[in-house]
Amino acid sequence: MRRLLFLFLLLSTTGSAQQVDYFGGMDLRDGIYRDFQAFQTNRPTAPLSALRDAQGLPVTDIRRTRGTLSWQPDTGAEQTIDLSRIWGFCQNDVVYIATGNGFYRIGLMGGLSHLVVQETYRDWDPYMYGYPYGGVTRTVLVQQLLDMETGYFLPFNAAGMDKALLHDPVLSEEFRGLSKKQRNRTETLFRFLRMYNDRHPLSFPE
Repeated sequence: MRRLLFLFLLLSTTGSAQQVDYFGGMDLRDGIYRDFQAFQTNRPTAPLSALRDAQGLPVTDIRRTRGTLSWQPDTGAEQTIDLSRIWGFCQNDVVYIATGNGFYRIGLMGGLSHLVVQETYRDWDPYMYGYPYGGVTRTVLVQQLLDMETGYFLPFNAAGMDKALLHDPVLSEEFRGLSKKQRNRTETLFRFLRMYNDRHPLSFPE
């Protein structure tokens, strides 16, 4: 009976994938992530080395590429990837995510990640140049959080941080114990971001 129990525990341990916590300079595989799960497992849907552009030439810099790419898997027919429909990509160990009006790099990687994206708005004015074409277009930089547990984007403000901290009741209680003014301070948001990541590191399969 003890021998059977030992074998069961051994198989359970060896059958599960080991996780490695992310660290700066960690070797992430270059390529395109079709969805969030591909990023979570550090297994790009299409590796950079296999990507070809519309002329059939190797792609060396995804950041400068637009439109549709193709790649040849080890098995099966050639496949195409529409860059406007992917989750993101990795190049030189830097992760870029499709959000706002383009691809933006994750500046701070962790269980709760931080990035700055560019978003375009139009302030409508019915008396300017004739409605509905009137208005002024403006582009602003917006800070965002990416919850690596759910894959959801959250605003980098008190409301977004409050929602992210629901994964950690201890930090959530501490954050909600602050005054409204304190919760909205940038230094407070970054402090809780760091504390959260210390307690919930981002990890990938070994």
